Amino acid sequence: VLYPTPYGALTQLFAGTMPEALNYNGEFMIPWARVGRCRPEAYDDELGERFWKWLEDEVKARMG
Repeated sequence: VLYPTPYGALTQLFAGTMPEALNYNGEFMIPWARVGRCRPEAYDDELGERFWKWLEDEVKARMG
């Protein structure tokens, strides 16, 4: 699926240059300068800590 070229950097330009983007600090931006929601798991601090520990364990196992 192809979209018009001007849409290519719209979200990044909005988030980085528009004053009203300050209202969305810390939010997740989705294509065409819209605020989206992450999966519910992304907001679960306990799950995030478990995932971080798993990542560290995996890196240690591969790095020796």
